[in-house]
Amino acid sequence: MSQAPANPPRARTEVQADGCVFILLAGDWKLDSATPEIAFKGDRVVLSTEGLGSFDSSLPAWIHRHFRHVRQLDLSGLPPRLRALVQLAEKATSSEEPAAPAGLLEQFGGWGLSSSSSWARAFEHIGETASGLGRLLIGRARVNWQDFWLQLQTAGVDALPIVALLGFLTGLIMAYVGLIQLRQVGATIYVANLVSLAMTREMGALMTGVIACGRTATSFASQLGSMNVSQETDALRVLGLNPVEYLGVPRILAVTLMVPLLAVFATFVGVFGGMIVACAGDLSVSQYLTQVIVAISLKSFLVGVIKSVAFGFIAAWAGCYRGSVAKPSALGVGEAATTAAVLGITLIVISDALFAVIFNLFNF
Repeated sequence: MSQAPANPPRARTEVQADGCVFILLAGDWKLDSATPEIAFKGDRVVLSTEGLGSFDSSLPAWIHRHFRHVRQLDLSGLPPRLRALVQLAEKATSSEEPAAPAGLLEQFGGWGLSSSSSWARAFEHIGETASGLGRLLIGRARVNWQDFWLQLQTAGVDALPIVALLGFLTGLIMAYVGLIQLRQVGATIYVANLVSLAMTREMGALMTGVIACGRTATSFASQLGSMNVSQETDALRVLGLNPVEYLGVPRILAVTLMVPLLAVFATFVGVFGGMIVACAGDLSVSQYLTQVIVAISLKSFLVGVIKSVAFGFIAAWAGCYRGSVAKPSALGVGEAATTAAVLGITLIVISDALFAVIFNLFNF
């Protein structure tokens, strides 16, 4: 026959005039002891101790079980160790109710808020970029020129092989398609006009801009995103340097200068690729080159150069922007690289459509 504990666990309830419930805990609280049951009304409870002896996990479990739904629970009267155990039990057992699925209107509102925040960050980055370029013109910008010379090589010289390959294949494909169609009306000589005008006004700049997005913009996003992870951009701010000006401006300037040169190179390579197909068909080399010289005017050349400058700036800015707002994690860096390519190509296609409308309106 088991003996009753010498100092059993006890809980005494006192209700104040204002409705506040005071509960005094006493005795030794052990797992093998019967815990008392209490009944009270009210949403304000103050726990305190009076002659409390030793206790184990049964006491914090008892407190949590009886008072977890109380709106105002004051634990200041408990010993620090017991108070910490009660708070730990609350954290371990707390679970949020599953949120109800958002309605269509709520989803649309959330999308609008996130989009407005994203647009605000984008315009802020555009403003800082414009400010950095303006300070560069007046000689007051603090720019990392080592990055500028490095990006001239990586975004320009190192991109020549892929630009040459895609430019050659683009000119070859256009000449092949044009030759099939024009042969039906006996106008195969105009294959040279088709290839040269398409490469000069459109395909040279567009293809080079897309290559810059897939190759350079993703690289910029990864580099700047990795700097966010390692807190290098925060260190630059502590030193009083604007990361957009110090890191972004030299990259944007280098790509903006190199993409037009790559576009001109891609145009000549594409014209050469078209000549291979045309001369293998019905034209001679002299006929093809004569038609190319006749077709390409200074106006068409300027159109291609203007587009390539804009596309180079867009590609570089997209990479720098997505890198600067990348989340400081490996997943964030990967997302920044992916979204940089998507954002850059999307903006390039939109701007190309706007250029087509503008040049058509002004007959340029």
